[in-house]
Amino acid sequence: MRSRFSPKRFLKANSGATAVEFAMVAPVFFMALGSVVEMGLMLFTEYVLQSSVQEAARQIRTGQAQSAGLSSAQFKTEICDLAKVVMKCEANVHVYVRSAATFTALKAATPSYLTVGTAYGGATPSTSYSCGGPSQAVAIIATYDWDIVLPFMDAFGNIDGGNKRRIAGFAMFQNEPFPTGTSCS
Repeated sequence: MRSRFSPKRFLKANSGATAVEFAMVAPVFFMALGSVVEMGLMLFTEYVLQSSVQEAARQIRTGQAQSAGLSSAQFKTEICDLAKVVMKCEANVHVYVRSAATFTALKAATPSYLTVGTAYGGATPSTSYSCGGPSQAVAIIATYDWDIVLPFMDAFGNIDGGNKRRIAGFAMFQNEPFPTGTSCS
């Protein structure tokens, strides 16, 4: 009786080639696809945060926040109302507002965005809420810690041992010359 297995026929057969080729290419393809999706979501979230900060900063720039006595929690809510579509804002966004008489003094007093927010490794987070008076320079930094989902994306992490990426929205401007006697708390 002759065996059905033939080495020549086995080497010429191509009936399972597509499945084998897909099995070799699929992990790399899905890693690349996952990377593109995660990076896209991260960048979109950063854009939304930046846009929210710029929009909320207008209240400080025009003196509306000062005349209303807007607290730091209320200002954070202003940012979160615009950004809550893409992030868990109230618990995870940290806001830093600092004012100074000149931009030079403001630059010297404004910390890195990496120190605004939850502290990792025992560092003390930077906190401030000073809206400034008329014609003063103001800097606003809002940060959000993005949890990196894919394990090979940790090269993009900048805090918590590479497990998170701190994204930020910035605004730096000079307040308009609104009436004096108003301040935010």
